[in-house]
Amino acid sequence: MKLYVLAALLTIGISSTAFARPNDIPTFKGMQHFVQKFPQATEVECKFKGQLTDVSFTWNGLHLHAFYDSEGNPVATCRPVEIDNLPLFVQLGIKKEYASYVIREAVEYTDSDDSLSYYVAVAGPKASYLLHVSTSGTISVFKKM
Repeated sequence: MKLYVLAALLTIGISSTAFARPNDIPTFKGMQHFVQKFPQATEVECKFKGQLTDVSFTWNGLHLHAFYDSEGNPVATCRPVEIDNLPLFVQLGIKKEYASYVIREAVEYTDSDDSLSYYVAVAGPKASYLLHVSTSGTISVFKKM
């Protein structure tokens, strides 16, 4: 009899663990939203940075980051973008306003309202900047580096 009880407890324990964290996703606030939005996510890793949780993962062949606040609300999703794959308006705008600068890296950024923008790091002869480029084409300095 004890053997059946032990087997039942092990079965319940194993099955509840198997369903608790789909795809071996680490536990974090916002996990339910993450699993619903990115159901086939793999290589999921979480880093806690102050008030934000940074979830890096692979989804549909893309390496992405999703950010959640301390309450588990989605803040943003971003992905690196090859410089040659930046939209034409971004490339032309930077070339016009920062002609002597070289684009070093870029990120496509989608906030919680699904508003799209780009963050582009540029390096020049005297300074480097992280630029914010809106989809309307407005370029602003987000941070001097």
